[in-house]
Amino acid sequence: LRGWYLDTARMLAEEEAEKEGNENYALYMLAVSLSTYGEHATALRLLERDLELRRAKYGEGHAFTAATYFQMGSTLNDLGEFDKALQMCEKALWITLATQGEQHPDTAATYNNMGLTYNSRSEFVKALQTYEKALQI
Repeated sequence: LRGWYLDTARMLAEEEAEKEGNENYALYMLAVSLSTYGEHATALRLLERDLELRRAKYGEGHAFTAATYFQMGSTLNDLGEFDKALQMCEKALWITLATQGEQHPDTAATYNNMGLTYNSRSEFVKALQTYEKALQI
């Protein structure tokens, strides 16, 4: 089933990439799928390319760019690269706060992602603080 899922995800991503303007979405969704199945290093390479494209197309301060930073943070956390994961989460949070505001679900998700990374680093007080921020939203 795993092989079928990944093959299907790759095929769909390639089809979407062929449509004008959808390369970003295709890369992003393929990276998410690969990460779900433990292919974190491959997913990260796709997300790095996606980030380049989104920065060029939308700029640094766009919600789509924040989504890629968010996913990179999650993927880096899964790879055990906690410092880099937090940097990506912080970038995602900064952009999300600026574009979506404090009470947006994406802001809550970003706080939660940061909490997961703090928890992985055994920084439980910081993890609890960020989880509480997420819950307040």
